[in-house]
Amino acid sequence: MTWILTRLIQLCCAFQDEKYLYLVMEFMPGGDLVTLTSNYDIPEEWAQFYTAEVVLALDAIHSLGFIHRDIKPDNMLLDRNGHFKLADFGTCTKMDSTGLVSCDAAVGTPDYISPEVLMSQGGTGYYGRECDWWSVGVFIYELLVGDTPFYSESLVGTYGKIMDHKNSLTFPDDIEMSKDAKDLICAFLSSREMRLGRTGVNEIKCHPFFKNDQWTFDTIRDSKSVSQCG
Repeated sequence: MTWILTRLIQLCCAFQDEKYLYLVMEFMPGGDLVTLTSNYDIPEEWAQFYTAEVVLALDAIHSLGFIHRDIKPDNMLLDRNGHFKLADFGTCTKMDSTGLVSCDAAVGTPDYISPEVLMSQGGTGYYGRECDWWSVGVFIYELLVGDTPFYSESLVGTYGKIMDHKNSLTFPDDIEMSKDAKDLICAFLSSREMRLGRTGVNEIKCHPFFKNDQWTFDTIRDSKSVSQCG
């Protein structure tokens, strides 16, 4: 259980007055990933590091039997050492014994929602933890490109691009990106039946994008954060 606590924001205490309920969370002085990305052009080494921490945080959520359903930089908070924990569990939902959830609404933030979650709107949709891995693909793309891959000026336009992701996913010619990074993004932003992570987190950890000589998935929490190196 200890390894799970190092990945998720902790509730310290709660109290209430006549009008409100107050939840006191642990302090994360580094702010969120949105602030980090607004202050720096993110090199691939940083994207590699923070994506690995996202993978471990989601593995913690999933091991508890939940799907997060709102993975985005706003919900990734940095501690004083530059490592992050996952926050905002308002959209979390418990998986059933088959690893699925039933939902009749498109839950999440539009730019990060997976096709199967969108398809649940207005009906009864069934999907599993793979919807979180789709959001990780959007996250990596945003780190390296500076925009989300399916952005449109209208909500309808964004949803249309997500549903047509096989044709709408492109990489800007003026952005340098490794073959491994593109491959990982495409592996996450694929159909549910083919998506990386659908058979477990180990296939994600084995992807060549994460190969480096500074840390492993087992040692990353004890290593120096890339944002504090140099």
